[in-house]
Amino acid sequence: MKLETRVGIFFTAAVAVVGFLIFRTEKLELGGKRDKSERFTIFDQVAGLNPQSKVRIAGVAVGDVRQIALVGGKAKVTLSLSKDVDVYGDATVSLGSIGILGDKFVVLDPGHPEKGPFPEGQPIPSKAGVSLDNLMDTLADVGKNVKGVTQALNDSLGGEQGRQKLDEIVDNIRVLTGEFRSMAQENHGAINNTMANVEAISADLRDKLPQLAQQFEKVGKNLNAILEENRPELKGAMGDVRKLAQSFQGTADNLKVLTDRINNGQGTVGKLLNDDTTIKKINEAVDNVNNLLGGLGKMDFRLDMDAAQWTKRSDSRVGLGIEIAPRPDYWYSLGFASTPDGKISQSVRTVTAIDPVTGLPTSILEKNQFVTTDQSFTVSAQFAKRLGPAVFSAGIVEGKGGAGLEFRTLDNDRLRFGVLGYDFTKRDDKPKPRYRFTTSYQFWKGAYVQAGVQDIANKDLRTFFVGAGLRWRDEDLKKIIGLASASK
Repeated sequence: MKLETRVGIFFTAAVAVVGFLIFRTEKLELGGKRDKSERFTIFDQVAGLNPQSKVRIAGVAVGDVRQIALVGGKAKVTLSLSKDVDVYGDATVSLGSIGILGDKFVVLDPGHPEKGPFPEGQPIPSKAGVSLDNLMDTLADVGKNVKGVTQALNDSLGGEQGRQKLDEIVDNIRVLTGEFRSMAQENHGAINNTMANVEAISADLRDKLPQLAQQFEKVGKNLNAILEENRPELKGAMGDVRKLAQSFQGTADNLKVLTDRINNGQGTVGKLLNDDTTIKKINEAVDNVNNLLGGLGKMDFRLDMDAAQWTKRSDSRVGLGIEIAPRPDYWYSLGFASTPDGKISQSVRTVTAIDPVTGLPTSILEKNQFVTTDQSFTVSAQFAKRLGPAVFSAGIVEGKGGAGLEFRTLDNDRLRFGVLGYDFTKRDDKPKPRYRFTTSYQFWKGAYVQAGVQDIANKDLRTFFVGAGLRWRDEDLKKIIGLASASK
């Protein structure tokens, strides 16, 4: 073979390889769009979405974004879908993202087959999804509202007179609790007897409730039979009911006379409700409570935003927490999170197998157990008390009752580790309470990394997680809220 022929063959092969790589890199389609179908939709805004972004159904990529154009002040997004993807009449699309700061993609809900195919040339309806921008807008509104409330309370309450009234309230509470303690000690025996009687009654009811249910069923049948036999006599009973109603009318008239006497200040109750001295004491009590709230303007606010990847269930958790601290040793926390809790599910089916003894076909039940993920939006509200490096908390944890213990050390609590327990109800899909062990280390300003174990007590649901987050203190939070307000 001549040298010129070899060079020509080599050059032709190189051009073919380069062309193939260009087609693969640019996602060009050889042979047209015979294996693709195009749909389009309209979004109010698509910040972060780019051409060639993925289109996903249940997290599986089924196409990509072909084109994004501005039409009438809105974004027209053209989607290229695989030919084997069917789109039905109730289909919808929304925007999603991988994690809290990941790439954006289009989430396609193809709808249900009974609705029929989606008409060609019509835009697929879109709906707004949860994003970091929405969370920041909500946080800015919450910050402005909280700041307005605290400013109003600080303007209207406080001062030396308020502290004096607060001391009076504390003294009254101390006297009241002493009286309650004396009452409890004097009636301790009676309370124990009452609880013993309640336990005995509940034990009897547990044994007798089935019998009572059967008796009630028999009584119901007998009543139906009596009503059928005595239907004519019911008319006379209705007449008696009318007479009874007339008697009630007379009773109502008497009650009206009684209320008129009370309004006129007659009798003990009337004097109590209409005496100016009583009203003055009530107003003083209200003033004391208002002065008690005067210290709200001095509270600190802290913000915690984090995200974590759950290794076993291949899903993520995104959370936003706010701490309101009247004093450094205790605070109230409010949290919002999107949590992929696991659930144990079972499927039962009947299969046919050959009996090894008789050699005949027989039907058996086959049970399979698997873990599913329930991605849900949860709310938490807790009270936290700090004693040295230990922080005790209790309240609502992700929509369930729970409590936790955390240890914080190093400067500004940069190293934290603790355990949280919640959802103590026993169910088939979660036989034991949920326990979460978490560690975090703040390595630079407000940024930190975290790791831990979720569902320690439930072996089938147990999973590790790793993630990161940001923490802001009161002064940083005020700056962020100010910037968010200025951007609007």
